[in-house]
Amino acid sequence: MKISFIKPCNYPKTAASICLLSAVIFCFSCISGEDNSPSGKVEANLRELSLDENRLSESNTRFATNLFQQLASNGDSKNIFFSPYSVHQALAMAMNGNDGEVLEEFIQVLQMEGMNLEEANQAVKDLTSFLLDVDPKVKLSIANGIWYKEDYQVRIPFKDAARQYFNAEIAPFNVYDPNSVDIINHWIEKQTNNLIKDMLDFIPEDAVMYLVNAIYFKGDWTYNFPKENTRKEKFTLRNGQEIMTDMMNLGEPAGFKAYGTADYTYLEIPYSSEQYSMGVLVNESGNLSQLYPHFTLENLDEWRSNSRDVNLILKMPKFKIEYRIDNLADDLQAMGLVRPFIFHQDNFTQLFSNPTNYLKISRVIHQALIEVDEKGTEAAAATIVEVVEKTSLPPNSTPTIFTLDRPFIFFIQEKHSGAILFMGKLENPLES
Repeated sequence: MKISFIKPCNYPKTAASICLLSAVIFCFSCISGEDNSPSGKVEANLRELSLDENRLSESNTRFATNLFQQLASNGDSKNIFFSPYSVHQALAMAMNGNDGEVLEEFIQVLQMEGMNLEEANQAVKDLTSFLLDVDPKVKLSIANGIWYKEDYQVRIPFKDAARQYFNAEIAPFNVYDPNSVDIINHWIEKQTNNLIKDMLDFIPEDAVMYLVNAIYFKGDWTYNFPKENTRKEKFTLRNGQEIMTDMMNLGEPAGFKAYGTADYTYLEIPYSSEQYSMGVLVNESGNLSQLYPHFTLENLDEWRSNSRDVNLILKMPKFKIEYRIDNLADDLQAMGLVRPFIFHQDNFTQLFSNPTNYLKISRVIHQALIEVDEKGTEAAAATIVEVVEKTSLPPNSTPTIFTLDRPFIFFIQEKHSGAILFMGKLENPLES
């Protein structure tokens, strides 16, 4: 093994694992003769991505980081978990009901500049197909559904685009029938393997359409954590308070990808054939607000491209996060998607062929769940875009032990495309 020191690390002992990882991973190259490959490894179904697929993956990642920054901007110490891919797909479906300046707002917020509507739709279809097929050992499903008000006539081009590019199920609903809520909720529950339940609380009488995306992921770690190694250990919160939580322990060194500076550490924890991984970003202080400015597409590309192969004994907490956003409207407006949330004659002009009053998006509901244990990760999310009509109603060489024992940002990503499916931050593993 060849080891070359670049810069010593002077962090305090309380951050020994992060400091040591920075010293071992980021300041040296580690070469191990030990075979850490999992048994029965399956080869990934890789292919060359088209120019538009690469552009869409970059768009998705930019949107993901922008939305994360927006959601985390209030600076609280609560856990966050969501699927930027799900939100992106639901809004991309809604985008097809617009043209002109409103369409441009969707394109800009979804980071699709330089692509026309057909190119963007085709890239969505192709990238989704790639993500579903790339790893045979990872369970991934991405589904879209559209429900529209009975007696309204959805424009044929919109229907065709929804079916052709988003593989969407399209059906009418009775806005006055209480069972309509159950129809949508049962569809979401089925598509998310029963993880997301009772998501839609009610259907207002002015609702004319629901555009829904659901995504489900289940992947086993490339290197499972033995259950017998899990022990109660300390986890330090942002405010310095120490709590005891179930800490998983790999027990033996395994191969990871990592990158680091004096300010933060980036680690990839692989699933299955290593096409999918959980990316982790952590710093010594545990104050994640110090990491937000570093979390950009450009930096993420740098971390992925220049990460080192290292051997680590990884320790990380078991955790479960259930997260719901009742309405993303304010966040999306802050990001630049403004007019679709205001009744305006230019909104959704390509949605219905029958005359309607002014339309707008009233709610973008998002709900997500993740559970991380010794075997792997199970995650699901759904996004509901509610469109309403204007009425009178209100609307290392020596094995290094690296312990994730302080708050961290995490995200589930696919290596070849760079697409981010889920994203969050763990502030307290005892809070779901």
